[in-house]
Amino acid sequence: MGKQQRMVTRTLAIAVAGTVGVVFGGGTSSAAVDASNSLVDQQGRTVEAIVADTKINFVPPLDGNPLTREWFHNGKACFHVSGGTGDWNGHITIGYQVGYPATLTGKLNVQYETPQLEVQVTTPPSLYVFNLIPTVGGELDVAFGPGITSVDAANGDVSGTDGCITLAGFHGTVTGVLGTTTVRPYVKLVSSTGDTVMAYGPTTSN
Repeated sequence: MGKQQRMVTRTLAIAVAGTVGVVFGGGTSSAAVDASNSLVDQQGRTVEAIVADTKINFVPPLDGNPLTREWFHNGKACFHVSGGTGDWNGHITIGYQVGYPATLTGKLNVQYETPQLEVQVTTPPSLYVFNLIPTVGGELDVAFGPGITSVDAANGDVSGTDGCITLAGFHGTVTGVLGTTTVRPYVKLVSSTGDTVMAYGPTTSN
């Protein structure tokens, strides 16, 4: 098999790893909001998903492959609930939209590494997170491009009225793309009754 044929058989791969800090209480008040979106749920509460303090830096890939893009992500995934009646609880997901002009095989191979959790607690806590870790990976059919695919990076259960999950050094790589790759972080909230709201952060390209 020639060199060009071997290159064509490679898959587009994303690997995500990093450190996630869980901040309890009052997190949104000190965050620089990059994007937010809200809905009014069935109990009349306003539920807001917030992307804040976003900083994504692309760096030269360690593997030296011209088809690899590598980045580090610092920022916050926050939520805020106000109004209405009753306690709110749901599920939060942190992820990325990855835009690409072309792939080599039309498939996306997603692999995750479990991040560490650093927890800071105030009294009383207003945010509870359980199992906020990426746990699975797999191969996705994404066509040859151009295209955009969404990749959930970490998720967990939350409750209360306010809180932020702080990402420090969250690491991602995309291998097998042709041309400029664009990354856009997102935060998704799904309430226990199924109401869903998403906020998309600023895009960064390389």
